[in-house]
Amino acid sequence: RGGIMSEVWEALVENAVLFRDGVFFAATWHMLFMVLLTCLATLLCAKGVLDFSFDTSMAIVAVGTIFPLVFSVQASFGRREKALSALGELKGTLFTVYLMFKCWDKGEEGSAAEEVDGVFQKLIADIIEYMRNTDGRSEKGHAVYDGFTELAVKMHEFIPKAGYSKPGEGGLSRMQQYLRDLITHFESVRAVRDTKTPVGLSLFCFALIHISPILLAPYWNHFCSKQSGGTDELPPTFGCVSGYFVGIFYVLIVLTLHRVQSELEDPFDGDGMDDIKWDCWSAQLDQLANYGEDGPAKREARNKRSYQLG
Repeated sequence: RGGIMSEVWEALVENAVLFRDGVFFAATWHMLFMVLLTCLATLLCAKGVLDFSFDTSMAIVAVGTIFPLVFSVQASFGRREKALSALGELKGTLFTVYLMFKCWDKGEEGSAAEEVDGVFQKLIADIIEYMRNTDGRSEKGHAVYDGFTELAVKMHEFIPKAGYSKPGEGGLSRMQQYLRDLITHFESVRAVRDTKTPVGLSLFCFALIHISPILLAPYWNHFCSKQSGGTDELPPTFGCVSGYFVGIFYVLIVLTLHRVQSELEDPFDGDGMDDIKWDCWSAQLDQLANYGEDGPAKREARNKRSYQLG
């Protein structure tokens, strides 16, 4: 019984944390400003001020405003998924090429892999640096291709060490294909990195979410007649609870969707909750030399050295 209560308590705490994070995600200064602006516009259209209200179909409001935002979110999410898929293929190909250097060496075991390890580590660091930063993208992109070129040179130098006399013999042709795959996967990620969702749609959504709550202020006020039930009891001179509630709830929906879209728009900088976790992506790549039969011992020794230096 104690175990069940403990599980229930952990579930409650987890849900409470999720609720808190959701509130913090939605509660921004931008959101607060738009809520105040919507309430002010609703107040100005109230019976005691301008006395202006109208009724319309909520379906038109929802389709006209929510649909473009949802479409933008889907487009941004699709870009993020495409980038994650290409990054996974890039990571797998990097590891495969390194294993070729390590396992195909006919000379001293592991010497070729040790020589090329620095090239791999710099290439990985340059790829992450390029993807995470928007400033000076051109020069950072050149650094990545410098790494690919240096890797190609190392592949050529590896030919005699692998027991062959010229490129393309045996499995070396496969190594060249993997180099092409590395560049292709990088360019797939780069294409996502350097392009955005349709600019016109983004501009339209941005204008829509800031104008529509104000233009719909008379519509929020029409809920006051429904709240009073057609009687003259407590006339809503300066608006009513239902009008303000619907307006605020509408702002909450559209602004939250807009923030979700903005967070997904650039999944590379690592600042958002849904961004690419670069530490996770490079978690194995930064220990390329520490895998194999004696891998656990090597990783433990490396961690001890890092702990002592840190």
